[in-house]
Amino acid sequence: MGEKLLLVVNPRSGREKAKVVLFDLIKIFTESGKEVTVYPTSHKESTITYIKNNAPKYDLIVACGGDGTLNETINAVMQCDKRVPVGYIPLGSTNDFAASLEIPTDCIQAAEKIIHGTLFPYDVGSINGKYFSYIACAGAFAETSYLTSQSLKNKLGHFAYLLSSVKSLSTLRKTRMTVTTPEGTITDDYLFVAFANSRNAAGILDLSEGEIVFNDGLFELLLIKMPKDVIDFSALIKDLLNADLSNKYVSLHKISECRISLEKGLGWSLDGEDGGIQNEVAFKVHKEAIDIIL
Repeated sequence: MGEKLLLVVNPRSGREKAKVVLFDLIKIFTESGKEVTVYPTSHKESTITYIKNNAPKYDLIVACGGDGTLNETINAVMQCDKRVPVGYIPLGSTNDFAASLEIPTDCIQAAEKIIHGTLFPYDVGSINGKYFSYIACAGAFAETSYLTSQSLKNKLGHFAYLLSSVKSLSTLRKTRMTVTTPEGTITDDYLFVAFANSRNAAGILDLSEGEIVFNDGLFELLLIKMPKDVIDFSALIKDLLNADLSNKYVSLHKISECRISLEKGLGWSLDGEDGGIQNEVAFKVHKEAIDIIL
Protein backbone atom coordinates (compact mmCIF):
# COMPACT_ATOMS: atom_id res chain seq x y z
CA MET A 1 0.00 0.00 0.00
CA GLY A 2 1.30 3.48 -0.90
CA GLU A 3 1.92 6.48 1.29
CA LYS A 4 -1.17 8.16 2.68
CA LEU A 5 -1.48 11.82 1.66
CA LEU A 6 -3.91 14.38 3.08
CA LEU A 7 -4.60 17.12 0.52
CA VAL A 8 -5.91 20.23 2.31
CA VAL A 9 -7.60 22.40 -0.32
CA ASN A 10 -8.99 25.92 -0.03
CA PRO A 11 -11.68 26.04 -2.77
CA ARG A 12 -11.66 29.88 -2.81
CA SER A 13 -7.94 30.50 -3.26
CA GLY A 14 -6.56 31.90 -6.50
CA ARG A 15 -9.97 32.91 -7.85
CA GLU A 16 -11.20 29.38 -7.11
CA LYS A 17 -8.42 27.89 -9.21
CA ALA A 18 -8.21 24.96 -6.81
CA LYS A 19 -11.50 23.63 -8.14
CA VAL A 20 -10.07 23.59 -11.66
CA VAL A 21 -6.80 21.81 -10.85
CA LEU A 22 -8.01 19.48 -8.08
CA PHE A 23 -8.51 16.37 -10.22
CA ASP A 24 -5.18 16.92 -11.98
CA LEU A 25 -3.45 17.05 -8.58
CA ILE A 26 -5.21 13.92 -7.37
CA LYS A 27 -4.17 12.14 -10.59
CA ILE A 28 -0.51 13.17 -10.21
CA PHE A 29 -0.31 12.07 -6.58
CA THR A 30 -2.24 8.84 -7.18
CA GLU A 31 -0.07 7.86 -10.14
CA SER A 32 3.00 8.35 -7.94
CA GLY A 33 1.66 5.63 -5.64
CA LYS A 34 0.04 7.79 -2.98
CA GLU A 35 -3.36 7.18 -1.42
CA VAL A 36 -5.04 10.61 -1.47
CA THR A 37 -7.67 12.00 0.90
CA VAL A 38 -9.06 15.48 0.13
CA TYR A 39 -10.14 17.87 2.87
CA PRO A 40 -11.79 21.12 1.63
CA THR A 41 -11.27 23.96 4.11
CA SER A 42 -14.10 26.07 5.48
CA HIS A 43 -13.75 27.60 8.94
CA LYS A 44 -10.19 28.20 10.21
CA GLU A 45 -10.57 26.57 13.61
CA SER A 46 -12.40 23.53 12.25
CA THR A 47 -9.65 23.06 9.65
CA ILE A 48 -6.92 23.20 12.30
CA THR A 49 -8.83 20.77 14.53
CA TYR A 50 -9.40 18.30 11.70
CA ILE A 51 -5.76 18.27 10.58
CA LYS A 52 -4.46 18.07 14.17
CA ASN A 53 -6.70 15.09 14.98
CA ASN A 54 -6.10 13.23 11.73
CA ALA A 55 -2.48 14.07 10.82
CA PRO A 56 -1.03 10.99 12.59
CA LYS A 57 -2.89 8.79 10.09
CA TYR A 58 -0.94 10.25 7.16
CA ASP A 59 2.60 10.15 5.83
CA LEU A 60 2.33 13.56 4.18
CA ILE A 61 0.10 16.64 4.32
CA VAL A 62 -0.14 18.97 1.32
CA ALA A 63 -1.66 22.44 1.69
CA CYS A 64 -3.21 23.72 -1.53
CA GLY A 65 -4.26 27.36 -1.24
CA GLY A 66 -2.88 30.69 -0.09
CA ASP A 67 -0.62 31.57 2.81
CA GLY A 68 -3.65 31.36 5.12
CA THR A 69 -4.19 27.70 4.19
CA LEU A 70 -0.53 27.01 4.88
CA ASN A 71 -0.83 28.84 8.21
CA GLU A 72 -3.74 26.62 9.27
CA THR A 73 -1.86 23.49 8.23
CA ILE A 74 1.30 24.45 10.11
CA ASN A 75 -0.67 25.41 13.22
CA ALA A 76 -2.29 21.98 13.18
CA VAL A 77 0.94 20.06 12.53
CA MET A 78 2.69 21.95 15.33
CA GLN A 79 0.01 20.74 17.75
CA CYS A 80 0.20 17.14 16.52
CA ASP A 81 2.09 14.37 18.32
CA LYS A 82 3.53 13.02 15.06
CA ARG A 83 6.03 14.94 12.92
CA VAL A 84 4.31 14.81 9.52
CA PRO A 85 6.05 16.41 6.48
CA VAL A 86 4.25 19.32 4.80
CA GLY A 87 4.08 20.09 1.08
CA TYR A 88 2.73 23.35 -0.35
CA ILE A 89 0.93 24.14 -3.60
CA PRO A 90 0.59 27.97 -3.62
CA LEU A 91 -2.62 29.49 -4.98
CA GLY A 92 -2.72 32.80 -3.08
CA SER A 93 -2.48 36.40 -4.25
CA THR A 94 1.03 37.09 -2.89
CA ASN A 95 2.70 33.71 -2.20
CA ASP A 96 5.57 35.23 -0.20
CA PHE A 97 6.39 31.92 1.44
CA ALA A 98 6.58 30.10 -1.89
CA ALA A 99 8.74 32.83 -3.42
CA SER A 100 11.23 32.68 -0.56
CA LEU A 101 11.59 28.89 -0.74
CA GLU A 102 11.45 28.81 -4.56
CA ILE A 103 8.30 26.70 -4.65
CA PRO A 104 6.71 26.89 -8.15
CA THR A 105 3.44 28.83 -8.41
CA ASP A 106 2.39 26.48 -11.21
CA CYS A 107 0.25 23.87 -9.45
CA ILE A 108 1.41 20.91 -11.54
CA GLN A 109 5.07 21.81 -11.14
CA ALA A 110 4.58 22.28 -7.40
CA ALA A 111 2.98 18.83 -7.14
CA GLU A 112 5.83 17.25 -9.08
CA LYS A 113 8.32 18.94 -6.75
CA ILE A 114 6.51 17.43 -3.76
CA ILE A 115 6.70 13.95 -5.27
CA HIS A 116 10.40 14.17 -6.07
CA GLY A 117 11.48 16.62 -3.35
CA THR A 118 13.44 16.20 -0.14
CA LEU A 119 12.65 17.16 3.46
CA PHE A 120 13.87 20.55 4.68
CA PRO A 121 13.68 21.34 8.43
CA TYR A 122 12.11 24.79 8.69
CA ASP A 123 11.87 27.27 11.58
CA VAL A 124 8.38 28.25 12.76
CA GLY A 125 7.49 31.36 14.74
CA SER A 126 4.88 31.86 17.44
CA ILE A 127 3.21 34.83 19.10
CA ASN A 128 1.45 34.20 22.39
CA GLY A 129 1.18 30.53 21.47
CA LYS A 130 -0.17 31.08 17.92
CA TYR A 131 2.09 29.70 15.22
CA PHE A 132 2.94 31.31 11.88
CA SER A 133 5.06 30.20 8.98
CA TYR A 134 6.81 33.33 7.73
CA ILE A 135 5.53 36.67 9.07
CA ALA A 136 3.69 38.27 11.97
CA CYS A 137 3.21 42.02 11.81
CA ALA A 138 1.25 44.93 13.24
CA GLY A 139 0.84 48.61 12.50
CA ALA A 140 0.39 50.81 9.46
CA PHE A 141 1.09 48.18 6.78
CA ALA A 142 -0.39 45.17 8.54
CA GLU A 143 -4.17 45.50 8.84
CA THR A 144 -4.79 45.77 5.09
CA SER A 145 -3.21 42.36 4.60
CA TYR A 146 -6.20 40.67 6.25
CA LEU A 147 -8.92 43.32 5.98
CA THR A 148 -8.63 43.68 2.19
CA SER A 149 -10.90 41.32 0.27
CA GLN A 150 -9.37 38.50 -1.76
CA SER A 151 -10.75 39.91 -5.02
CA LEU A 152 -9.18 43.32 -4.35
CA LYS A 153 -5.84 41.68 -3.53
CA ASN A 154 -5.96 39.91 -6.89
CA LYS A 155 -6.74 43.16 -8.72
CA LEU A 156 -4.30 45.50 -6.98
CA GLY A 157 -1.32 43.24 -6.60
CA HIS A 158 1.26 42.87 -3.87
CA PHE A 159 2.60 46.34 -3.06
CA ALA A 160 -0.54 48.26 -3.90
CA TYR A 161 -2.99 46.69 -1.48
CA LEU A 162 -0.55 46.75 1.44
CA LEU A 163 0.11 50.46 1.00
CA SER A 164 -3.38 51.38 -0.21
CA SER A 165 -4.49 52.67 3.19
CA VAL A 166 -1.43 54.90 3.62
CA LYS A 167 -2.28 58.06 1.72
CA SER A 168 -0.47 60.70 3.75
CA LEU A 169 1.35 61.35 7.00
CA SER A 170 -1.99 62.16 8.66
CA THR A 171 -3.23 58.58 8.11
CA LEU A 172 -0.37 57.06 10.12
CA ARG A 173 -0.83 56.23 13.78
CA LYS A 174 2.24 55.80 15.95
CA THR A 175 2.29 53.41 18.89
CA ARG A 176 4.64 53.58 21.84
CA MET A 177 6.39 50.21 22.11
CA THR A 178 8.90 48.72 24.52
CA VAL A 179 10.85 46.04 22.68
CA THR A 180 12.95 43.58 24.68
CA THR A 181 15.37 41.23 22.90
CA PRO A 182 18.49 39.34 24.03
CA GLU A 183 20.38 42.46 22.87
CA GLY A 184 18.56 44.78 25.28
CA THR A 185 15.44 46.93 25.66
CA ILE A 186 14.37 49.93 23.58
CA THR A 187 11.32 52.16 23.81
CA ASP A 188 10.18 54.40 20.96
CA ASP A 189 7.24 55.42 18.75
CA TYR A 190 6.74 52.93 15.92
CA LEU A 191 4.30 52.70 13.07
CA PHE A 192 5.13 49.10 12.07
CA VAL A 193 6.66 45.96 13.57
CA ALA A 194 7.20 42.54 12.00
CA PHE A 195 8.80 39.19 12.77
CA ALA A 196 9.73 37.42 9.53
CA ASN A 197 11.46 34.32 8.21
CA SER A 198 11.24 35.28 4.57
CA ARG A 199 13.13 37.01 1.80
CA ASN A 200 9.94 38.69 0.64
CA ALA A 201 7.18 39.79 3.01
CA ALA A 202 4.56 42.47 3.54
CA GLY A 203 5.65 44.37 0.44
CA ILE A 204 8.58 45.66 2.49
CA LEU A 205 11.15 42.92 3.00
CA ASP A 206 13.29 42.09 -0.02
CA LEU A 207 16.44 40.42 1.24
CA SER A 208 19.15 38.64 -0.68
CA GLU A 209 19.60 34.88 -0.49
CA GLY A 210 22.62 35.14 1.77
CA GLU A 211 20.82 37.26 4.38
CA ILE A 212 18.15 34.69 5.25
CA VAL A 213 18.68 31.19 6.60
CA PHE A 214 15.37 29.41 7.12
CA ASN A 215 16.57 26.98 9.78
CA ASP A 216 19.09 28.93 11.85
CA GLY A 217 16.74 29.52 14.79
CA LEU A 218 16.55 33.25 14.01
CA PHE A 219 13.84 35.50 12.58
CA GLU A 220 14.20 39.08 11.34
CA LEU A 221 12.67 41.72 13.63
CA LEU A 222 11.71 44.70 11.47
CA LEU A 223 10.88 48.00 13.20
CA ILE A 224 9.78 51.18 11.44
CA LYS A 225 9.71 54.40 13.43
CA MET A 226 7.25 57.24 12.98
CA PRO A 227 8.61 59.89 10.52
CA LYS A 228 9.02 63.40 11.91
CA ASP A 229 7.69 65.34 8.94
CA VAL A 230 6.19 65.09 5.45
CA ILE A 231 9.58 65.05 3.74
CA ASP A 232 10.79 62.11 5.82
CA PHE A 233 7.46 60.38 5.32
CA SER A 234 7.73 60.70 1.52
CA ALA A 235 11.29 59.37 1.57
CA LEU A 236 10.24 56.44 3.78
CA ILE A 237 7.36 55.42 1.51
CA LYS A 238 9.62 55.68 -1.54
CA ASP A 239 12.25 53.48 0.10
CA LEU A 240 9.67 50.92 1.22
CA LEU A 241 8.19 50.69 -2.27
CA ASN A 242 11.72 50.00 -3.51
CA ALA A 243 12.32 47.52 -0.66
CA ASP A 244 15.19 49.70 0.54
CA LEU A 245 15.71 49.12 4.27
CA SER A 246 18.56 51.61 4.64
CA ASN A 247 16.15 54.42 5.60
CA LYS A 248 17.00 55.98 8.97
CA TYR A 249 13.55 55.10 10.33
CA VAL A 250 13.98 51.39 9.60
CA SER A 251 15.90 48.88 11.73
CA LEU A 252 16.40 45.15 11.26
CA HIS A 253 17.54 42.68 13.93
CA LYS A 254 18.11 38.89 13.96
CA ILE A 255 16.48 37.38 17.05
CA SER A 256 15.38 34.06 18.53
CA GLU A 257 12.90 35.57 20.98
CA CYS A 258 11.38 38.91 21.85
CA ARG A 259 8.81 40.60 24.06
CA ILE A 260 6.89 43.72 23.09
CA SER A 261 4.69 45.87 25.31
CA LEU A 262 2.46 48.24 23.35
CA GLU A 263 0.90 51.40 24.73
CA LYS A 264 -2.35 50.33 23.09
CA GLY A 265 -3.51 47.12 21.44
CA LEU A 266 -2.85 46.64 17.73
CA GLY A 267 -4.35 44.19 15.26
CA TRP A 268 -1.78 41.56 14.32
CA SER A 269 -1.53 39.78 10.99
CA LEU A 270 -0.14 36.22 11.01
CA ASP A 271 0.77 35.07 7.48
CA GLY A 272 -1.82 37.55 6.19
CA GLU A 273 -4.54 36.26 8.50
CA ASP A 274 -6.20 38.07 11.41
CA GLY A 275 -4.14 37.37 14.53
CA GLY A 276 -6.31 39.42 16.88
CA ILE A 277 -5.64 42.59 18.88
CA GLN A 278 -2.67 42.29 21.24
CA ASN A 279 -0.91 44.77 23.51
CA GLU A 280 1.53 42.28 25.07
CA VAL A 281 3.41 39.99 22.70
CA ALA A 282 5.77 37.11 23.43
CA PHE A 283 7.56 36.00 20.26
CA LYS A 284 9.59 32.79 19.94
CA VAL A 285 11.38 30.86 17.18
CA HIS A 286 10.84 27.09 17.11
CA LYS A 287 14.00 25.89 15.39
CA GLU A 288 13.53 23.28 12.64
CA ALA A 289 10.06 22.56 14.01
CA ILE A 290 8.51 21.19 10.81
CA ASP A 291 9.68 19.43 7.64
CA ILE A 292 8.81 21.21 4.37
CA ILE A 293 9.16 19.24 1.14
CA LEU A 294 11.34 21.19 -1.30
